[in-house]
Amino acid sequence: MQLLWSLVKLSFLAPRQAAQGILRWPLGENGRWAAFALMVVLSALLMHLLSSIGPLVGPDGTVMEPPGPFFWAMTVGAGMVILTGIALGVGRLFGGRARLSDVAVLVAWLQFVQLVLAAAQVVLMLALPMLGGVLEIASVLAFLWLLAYFMAEAHGFQSVGRVMGGVLVTFAIMVLVLSALLYPYMGV
Repeated sequence: MQLLWSLVKLSFLAPRQAAQGILRWPLGENGRWAAFALMVVLSALLMHLLSSIGPLVGPDGTVMEPPGPFFWAMTVGAGMVILTGIALGVGRLFGGRARLSDVAVLVAWLQFVQLVLAAAQVVLMLALPMLGGVLEIASVLAFLWLLAYFMAEAHGFQSVGRVMGGVLVTFAIMVLVLSALLYPYMGV
């Protein structure tokens, strides 16, 4: 447990060094994918737990049944697979050299860090509800920041700033595309 906490701290203090350490873990290909799958399962369980705490109220005021863990596993799993594919593809498009399993294990670690931040957010929301939203925004920014550093290391890029620019542009394009695809179903 101490090793995990040290790596979480290192991820924020020296993210490239943390990424190097993660990429050197002696997991092998199967172990990296097992770590990826484990993060899908743990994330699904946490999301199911969080969605079960209070009533879910729809935009029209109706109380909805919380989704089950399978829904969360499919949602988180699809998101992680898409992120892995996009991070690999965009990185290689610009001359990166990462392998699929390199990106997958780093995405799995990012998901673990997000789980730690989500747990902290729940505690903070219970203690000081006004600060929960601030931590949510901070965790999204931290995710993007860590993603840029981790992908720079995985692909062998020197400039983290350029990678951050690529992350932000790719993120913006994804938001626009998803908005366009989902707009007809939003009932607006």
